[in-house]
Amino acid sequence: MTAQFGRLFLLTIYAFLVTACGISQLKGGSESRTTNEANNPSTAGSSFTPSNDARKDLREALRKLNSAYPYRLTETMSATANGQTAMPESTRVVEFGAPDRSHMKWTGGPGGDVEAISIGDKHYWFENGKWTAGSVPSSRGQDRAEDFAKKLAEMVKEVKYLGPEMINGVACHAYSFTLETTMAGQNYTGTGKVWIGAADGLPHQSDSEFKVATYANKSHIVYEYNADIKVEKPSM
Repeated sequence: MTAQFGRLFLLTIYAFLVTACGISQLKGGSESRTTNEANNPSTAGSSFTPSNDARKDLREALRKLNSAYPYRLTETMSATANGQTAMPESTRVVEFGAPDRSHMKWTGGPGGDVEAISIGDKHYWFENGKWTAGSVPSSRGQDRAEDFAKKLAEMVKEVKYLGPEMINGVACHAYSFTLETTMAGQNYTGTGKVWIGAADGLPHQSDSEFKVATYANKSHIVYEYNADIKVEKPSM
């Protein structure tokens, strides 16, 4: 299992989480609570009270990202292999202006700096000093999202409510989760923690780690809402 393969797999997994296309369809499985607070469904921007179903709470928080536009997420990632640096810390910033508009910049990644813009079914990539355009049929994207959702649902093994915590000056409710799967004969295991805002029910931070054999990847994601974001077609 090469470090490059591991990075590709991990980037894909975390893409599932931040887009909420996968976890929003999770059902059943193991979950637990440490208090007996009543269930209080909420919508994006409304106050949030944890329910007795930790998995549902996490699923609903990530689903709210679909109506939280505009928002920005900033992810820092690093990886080790055999205890040595396999990927120096890199930063990925994704701005979501609308359901069909996003702008991503990844600096310090294993393949060099990457920039991409998606508007509807049009996609633009910046490399070698210029922009190139392409398109992906919306039906193909939907099929891929459904496949991602199924895979992630199989990977999530346990979600637990940890209690109220302050994160970056924001009152939140903390949740932990575990991931486990087998791919190409390798066992992948992961753990993570997500902070859901008490005032808005949206994810505000996520810290996670994924391991396979002697390879390990760490991810730290911070979400910013009501940001001044405009995603436009690049000058070709």
